[in-house]
Amino acid sequence: MEIIRCPECGVENPVGNKHCGQCGEELQPKAEGRFKTLVSILIAVVSIVGAILAWRAAQAGSSASDADVRGTVSIIHRNEALVASEADMYRNLAAYLQVRIHDVLSRSLHADSERRASDDPKRLPLWDEGWTEILVAEAYLDEVDVRPEYIRADGSYDGRAAQDIDMAQRALSTDFDPQGRHFARADLLRAKVRWLIGLGLVLSVALLCYTLATVIERRLKYLFFALGSAIFALVLVGTVIVELSLV
Repeated sequence: MEIIRCPECGVENPVGNKHCGQCGEELQPKAEGRFKTLVSILIAVVSIVGAILAWRAAQAGSSASDADVRGTVSIIHRNEALVASEADMYRNLAAYLQVRIHDVLSRSLHADSERRASDDPKRLPLWDEGWTEILVAEAYLDEVDVRPEYIRADGSYDGRAAQDIDMAQRALSTDFDPQGRHFARADLLRAKVRWLIGLGLVLSVALLCYTLATVIERRLKYLFFALGSAIFALVLVGTVIVELSLV
């Protein structure tokens, strides 16, 4: 007769007995005990993986919030720089217009002086006034940042080019993020959060299958074990893909 030794008191019992005749301890075949031990270990592993998924989702959510903040701050910086750049552009434009006005006046006064006779008493005052206008123009010229690329072919001031160059220079020292990279990063991280939460929900199904495998006595428990293992494997593969692709 096949016997099984009680793990509690050591008394030998027939294989068919479910409980020890001496102490009443439940008797299980060794294979059954190993199966339940394996399932218990897998339940613990699944629980740890679920905790890791929740931790990674929380991290991604926090990083998404930080990216949103950086994007908002960059927009504020850009708007502030744009206002300052426009103010500088209009100030330079006003100064350059004064340069052009006084330059035209000086040319007109000198031309008027040249047209007059040498003994004309107004000739010299007109010439002096022309030089005065030149000095005034130079004074305004000192107040404006004039570069060749700011001046059009007709001599007019290209304020838009001046502002674009000024904004490019400001962008070297301040984060403007004109392409919206911070917000794109935030959207990517939020997608990662959704995927990780979804994988966590699927993982809970694997945990349920493993739990059923420990409480069902019939062969159906192996089906639940296989189903739980398949789901667990899919979740692991999905987690690796999410972590590698959504970074």
